[in-house]
Amino acid sequence: MLKVYIIFYTRYGNTFKLAEIISNGVRSVKDCEAILRRTAELAPEEIIKKDERWKKARESLKTISEAKASDLFDADAVIFGTPTRYGNMSSSLKDFIDKTAGVWVKGGLVGKVGAAFTSSTSIHGGQETTLLTMLIPMLHHGMIIAGIPYSEEKLFTTTAGGSPYGASSVTGMMADQPPTKEAEALAWALGKRVAELAMKLKLGEEILGKQG
Repeated sequence: MLKVYIIFYTRYGNTFKLAEIISNGVRSVKDCEAILRRTAELAPEEIIKKDERWKKARESLKTISEAKASDLFDADAVIFGTPTRYGNMSSSLKDFIDKTAGVWVKGGLVGKVGAAFTSSTSIHGGQETTLLTMLIPMLHHGMIIAGIPYSEEKLFTTTAGGSPYGASSVTGMMADQPPTKEAEALAWALGKRVAELAMKLKLGEEILGKQG
């Protein structure tokens, strides 16, 4: 089975919703497995306890294992996800990526497919810059970047999520808006595309290996 790791941070569960949709896109490709992993929560426990929604969302994610740098060696493809933080990725995902130097030294991600997704309060909340902050480390790791091509027609009509840089959604001021149908379709398409590209690369490597 080809393994696509979806590594994400979420506070209220909105980015997790996108992760689930993307995972369904991955699983639509034969012999492809989607593996969800959450990054470590860095916020103080006393802060989380004061926010019922945050606390509830955190409890609901307990069954999902915490991401480890070693997961990247096991992955055939990796998709990072985070809510926007002033046009940047969250500190939790940044902390995870900053600890992947050992993977970089060994070339553990070289030649693997990478992609990204995000969620923000508004359509102008920094979605595209946040996606780029996740893609840049992937380039340093030697990954092959996958976005969403304009062959996906909903990319022309979406008003609340999805761009050539990756999947996204708008959650609203109270962070309680679900992804639109268009945002869902584009997120699903991203998962499917990453899985298909990773599968093509794997099969190509097998053919080249036999020729060698």
